[in-house]
Formats: sequence, structure tokens, C-alpha cells
Amino acid sequence: MSTIKPNQGVLNINLHEIWLLIDSQTFGGIETHVLELAQGLRSESALYSEAIRVVLLTKFTPEPIIVEKLHALNIPFSYLSDLASCSGGSNVNSAVQLKRAVEHYQPRLIHAHGYKASLVSKLIKLSPRLNHTKQITTYHAGETPTGKVWVYDWLDRYSSFLSDQSLVVSEKIKAKVPSKTHQLNNFVKVPIGLTNVSSSSPFHVGFVGRLSHEKAPDRFVALAKQFADVQFELFGDGPEMGALVKSPSDNVIFHGHQTNMDDVWSQIDLLIIPSRFEGLPMAALEAMIRGIPVLATSVGNLPQLIDHQVNGYLANTEAELAQFLSVWMSLSNEQRDSLKSNAIKTVKNQYSPQAVVPQLLEIYQLDRES
Repeated sequence: MSTIKPNQGVLNINLHEIWLLIDSQTFGGIETHVLELAQGLRSESALYSEAIRVVLLTKFTPEPIIVEKLHALNIPFSYLSDLASCSGGSNVNSAVQLKRAVEHYQPRLIHAHGYKASLVSKLIKLSPRLNHTKQITTYHAGETPTGKVWVYDWLDRYSSFLSDQSLVVSEKIKAKVPSKTHQLNNFVKVPIGLTNVSSSSPFHVGFVGRLSHEKAPDRFVALAKQFADVQFELFGDGPEMGALVKSPSDNVIFHGHQTNMDDVWSQIDLLIIPSRFEGLPMAALEAMIRGIPVLATSVGNLPQLIDHQVNGYLANTEAELAQFLSVWMSLSNEQRDSLKSNAIKTVKNQYSPQAVVPQLLEIYQLDRES
């Protein structure tokens, strides 16, 4: 079978592909997960290296950041409306578009990420003619949303019985999904030419993520006021930005939303995750695989990732965040190098594509189908 180049039409699209379905307008943890998943599946399963496609539910203007990254990584992708247009259905709603695209291209499996992609793709399970296509949802969100999103989140979780499989990335998320789920670790690839990050002077500690209540960037800024000799680098944007900049500290730099994380990690010696609620944040994995230890609150699945004072630090209170930041600053170079080495080893052994993708392939049952 021949495969098309990314975003160059769909007339020659492979039959029986695996579609990773996502509705992406901004770029965050779910988008990062999907990119890692696409790369991991292509590299770890030779049989299906040319049968993975990211399908974007909505064609946004301006073009979402994920499109640029898909181009750069040479991952095949299509907009759902373009897939539907080849079967005469581009001017209808997303559910009908997907139904017609599935009838035409017969993907072997749709793996949905995010509540909107999940709800739309589960609707195809109501059609007996589409039983040849499996539907899997990964639930990423540990926090409880508000407003209309709460309704969609509830519908997504309580329609989980429609999926062939439901996957979660933390115990907390698992507890929120009423039907049977499989828990799999998030994962990140090991960067090429990986070397340990060398600490700078003064120390630079970082926050990476959405500036929202559950991520607790206010705790990060409050911590900065206790450590005037440490540079605090805050990467991200969100609804809390306005309140944070009203009471800034001289040693906090607000960098805003980032599109190239490779440039960010070189500016951080220690990643602080002061969250009130979490699943298993991709930022923690991305930092640790680069030898950047993580100081985090003990929420979500972070206690399963972080071995306290071995590869990072876990805090139960804001006072403990300050306490363990002081501990890390007091380490000798040898102790700090040991912490970095252990962080890298943990992610390689438990949170890399080599560790997780074989488990996912077993759930997909790709090794039993041709």
C-alpha cells in the first residue's frame, strides 16, 4: 500500500489505518501525548509504521500548532472534513463526517483523545455497518471542568461503555470512568544525543503548563517570594495570568505560551509542579528524561513516577515545597548528578515508547490482525 504525504489530499490514503483522532486548537498535554503516541507506534511496530494517521476533527483558522509539528515530524495527517469530502460528506456535522469517512476508508481502529473527539467517534459504534472499526478512548483529564465542558466531560465518561477499550493515565482518572478501563503510563521518547543538564548559577527553577487553578501557578509565584536568590521561569498562559502579574516578584519571569519546548528545557535546572490536581503530566516526563529533576505535590500519579529524594521530590504542603527546594539547593554536585541520572533511568525504564507501546499494541491487538 502507498501512503500519502501529510496534508496533500486523501485520494491514496491507506485502507485499514489507525486513526488518532483529536480536536486541537491550542497545544498542550494531549497534543504532546498524541505526537509521542504516533511516533512511538511508527517506530515500535514495523508492521504498522506506514499505517498511523492523525485525524484533526476541526479545521481551525489560524492553523493550529499541532499541524506545524506534524509536518516537522513527517507524521501523516488529515482533516476530517477532507476525508469526508472524498465520500461526499464535507458539509455536515463531525459525527456524520466521521461516519462517512469510516465507511469509505475502513480504518481498523480510531483512538480518540479529548472529550469532543471521544464523543464523536463513539457514535460510530451505534452503526452495525461500522463494526469493523474499533474505537478506543484515552481519558487524560483528572480535574473536574466547569460550565458546558462539565456536561461534555460527564457525557464522555458515562458513554465509555460504547468504546471497545477505555484507557486512562492515572488512578484518579480511572476512578472517574464508570466502565472498565486499562491504565497505561504516559510516555516520551528519549531525545537523540541526550546529555545531563548542567546546573547554572544562580539556580533556575521552572513552571511549565496552563496557568489555571488546578495547576497552581500561584503557589509557584508565592514560592519565588521566599527564594530571592533563585530565578523562577514561568512558561505558559491561561486564566490565572491576570491575577499572577498583579502581584509579581522580581525574580519571576513570565515567558507566556511556548511552541518549542526544546528551547525551554535548557533554561531550567529543576521543574516545580505545585498542582492541586493532576493525572500524570507530560511536562514531568519531558523534564526527567532530560535529567531535570521534578519537585511536585503528591497528587495524581506523580507519586508513582517520583521516588522521593531518589529521582525527585514529593511535597504534601506548600511548606514542604519550600523545604525540599532548599534541600535540592544544598546538594553537592555528586548528589545532584545522582538525582539527574535516576530521573533519566526511571523514564527510560517505565515511561518510554519501548516500555509502553508493546502494552498498547496488545490492547489494540494489532499483532493478531493483518
